[in-house]
Amino acid sequence: MNMKINRMKIKHHQIVLLAITICAVAACTKMDSSYKEFIVPGGLTYAGRVTKPVVQSGRERIRISWLRGADANVKLARIYWNNYADSVSVPIPASGDTISVIIDHLEERPYTFIARTFDDKGNKSVDVELLGETYGPKYQSLLVTRPVVQSENMGTNLLITWSNANKTGGAYVTEVEYINTANVVTVKRFGVDEVSSAISDYKPGSTYRYRTEYRPGASIDPFYTGYTSLIVSSKIPKSGLVATADSFAATSQLANGGGPAKFAFDDDLNTFWHTHHTPAPVPVFPHWLAVDLQKTYNITRVELICRAGATGVTNSFTTFIIQGSMNGTTWTDYDTFTLIQKDEAQSFAPKNTAKMRFFRIYATAGPAVHTSLAEFTVYGYEAP
Repeated sequence: MNMKINRMKIKHHQIVLLAITICAVAACTKMDSSYKEFIVPGGLTYAGRVTKPVVQSGRERIRISWLRGADANVKLARIYWNNYADSVSVPIPASGDTISVIIDHLEERPYTFIARTFDDKGNKSVDVELLGETYGPKYQSLLVTRPVVQSENMGTNLLITWSNANKTGGAYVTEVEYINTANVVTVKRFGVDEVSSAISDYKPGSTYRYRTEYRPGASIDPFYTGYTSLIVSSKIPKSGLVATADSFAATSQLANGGGPAKFAFDDDLNTFWHTHHTPAPVPVFPHWLAVDLQKTYNITRVELICRAGATGVTNSFTTFIIQGSMNGTTWTDYDTFTLIQKDEAQSFAPKNTAKMRFFRIYATAGPAVHTSLAEFTVYGYEAP
């Protein structure tokens, strides 16, 4: 009986011992899997390599950063370049999730870096190749300021319309420096994806200047273009100015609100200019509307509004030329445009700023021999 009990105890002990052995093996296997990236068959041990590295460009410098890896024994990293001829050591701090180093005094060009780590026993990691590029005077010389298509104010509101920014070249934002209504110089920044930007506290009559900031390759350093100064254009006041035309309907259109040239320059959309209608003879194209601005202006655009209900009226002109003159006799053509028959205001800007005292709309074609226009408004700024 005692022998039977002893056999049962021995068997029980064997089972317990087997279970302990299995657990130990499993634990070792799990531990091995945690460090298998650091161990190579044959017994060679590697330190944990840099994890998720990021290379950021800069002004004749570069920043390299990476996440702290799983190998707690890594104590040092070394970054090599120029085929290992140059290097910098990076001590690994005891805490923190990210390791970072800035390498200064680099010539402006592309680089290939090699990142290597070392543990407390001198074991090194597998090399990690990193590509980066520094920027400097050569890049700076190629930068262009984002063009302004138009800048115009209405009261204390300044609206800037932008041309395309050189985003592929690294354009990031455009800074606008202006004087606000409290006479304080203020800076606002506008992203390169904005087609137009509004400033609500602009001091009327003041100039502003702007520049474009570039950050190539997510650069840690900004690059700026030089400042460009601009005069803000605005609506030229109509009070006291007299519009004239090649002809007008003296009486035949009065019942409809139509008549002399002044009806197209009165800020009243219920009135309109109409060329001579009856009696015969009726003048044919070209037709024109003109105004003496009394001062010399740089004209930036003109806004035209067709006769109300233009979708049902087909006697507005369709093609016209913006003309300017300094004496009201000799005229210069600045640009040719197409006017669409619709009720909404339409804006037309010459390719180049047009300097003039006398402004003229020279209509060259339309669907009928006579024509009309509800309103025209000229925008610009006084010429120096």
